Amino acid sequence: MSHHAATERAPLQTSTVRMRVHYAEVDRMGFLHHSNHLRWFERGREEYSRRRAAAYREMEDAGLLVVVVDLAVHYKSPLRYEDVVDLTVNLVEVRHASLVFEYAMLRVSDGALAATGRTRHAFVTREGRITRISTEVAALLTADESIKRLGELDGA
Repeated sequence: MSHHAATERAPLQTSTVRMRVHYAEVDRMGFLHHSNHLRWFERGREEYSRRRAAAYREMEDAGLLVVVVDLAVHYKSPLRYEDVVDLTVNLVEVRHASLVFEYAMLRVSDGALAATGRTRHAFVTREGRITRISTEVAALLTADESIKRLGELDGA
């Protein structure tokens, strides 16, 4: 399956998180450093889960770790210090032992697409063995948002 075919799937669920480029995240040219996009994707996944009471901490406390096994980032337009960005996190696939998220980063001021991305995750035990997720965890991940907020720190 080509990458483009994969991105045409309708998301199972979605969250959009408003974020701001911090000074510590920019490079000498004044752009959001390319490595920080991966950190932003992770923050987006955390917020996606937090809004559904499927927080990573609870999964980890239950002995279920969510690890990145594959990722892709496509850079479209640079982001600068103080830019406000809407990061859309789409859950596009849930399988017995894995899931896939896709991302789009849009600059709020002009709607420009800054980057897109995709991550595949495996569920593993603390010992590193692939494990199946419970139907409860799958239901939480695909649920509607129970917490409504614009950014990571707004509201609850």
